[in-house]
Amino acid sequence: MSRTVFITHVAHEGPGLIGEVAASLGFEVCVVEAHAGEPLPPNFGDEDVLVVMGGSMGVADIGDPRYPWLAPTVELLEQRLKRNAPSLGVCLGAQLLAHAAGARVAPMTTAQGERVREIGWAPVRLLDANDPTTTGLPEEIEVLHWHGDGCDLPKGAKWLASSAVCPVQMFRMGRSVGLQFHPEVDATQACIWAEEDAEFVRVAHGPLGVEQIRTDSPAAAARTAQVRHQLMRQIFETITAKPQPSSSI
Repeated sequence: MSRTVFITHVAHEGPGLIGEVAASLGFEVCVVEAHAGEPLPPNFGDEDVLVVMGGSMGVADIGDPRYPWLAPTVELLEQRLKRNAPSLGVCLGAQLLAHAAGARVAPMTTAQGERVREIGWAPVRLLDANDPTTTGLPEEIEVLHWHGDGCDLPKGAKWLASSAVCPVQMFRMGRSVGLQFHPEVDATQACIWAEEDAEFVRVAHGPLGVEQIRTDSPAAAARTAQVRHQLMRQIFETITAKPQPSSSI
């Protein structure tokens, strides 16, 4: 049985819906709690799926002794990109994937240079109805955002989703996909995040930001569940399909 191996960066963020989809497709689901000191898997096969999750740190923290697993994770992503092995990056994971592919990752800012943070349930616009990851989905889907950094589109990648605040919300490079948003999160998880990351939420949305996330999440998670499940299933089916020799895209 092939595995889906999740690398986590914080204790309160796990596989969620992504793990459920992987299991439904017959994958053994494994979680490597890198933040807790667990080592990266030494025997990672090219048909195993690597999923790099989100976290409060960023690409700028690579080399920081508090996060010794970030550099090895980037090296693993670089190796898998070279071999066109199936990989998925979510939020921080997408930024690490973009960085591994040579793209710029930096804090989001306005034209005046002020910091921008995208937090809460809001839409992204899908840009390619013909890509197998997004075919059949609405042109606009609602998802949970939770980030202050963004990335440029890696060279050679397909640009698949965008938002007004963050242009690169989803991209694909062969059998690797980056998602800046969080399709894996349900209402309970979103409320936990709001408490665990309360200061980040308040910086973006003011003193009532945490309560707003808690108020919005039950209905938002329920109305988006089917679309998020379809998106994740199509992503998994795409990145685990045998690559075509004629094209990496």
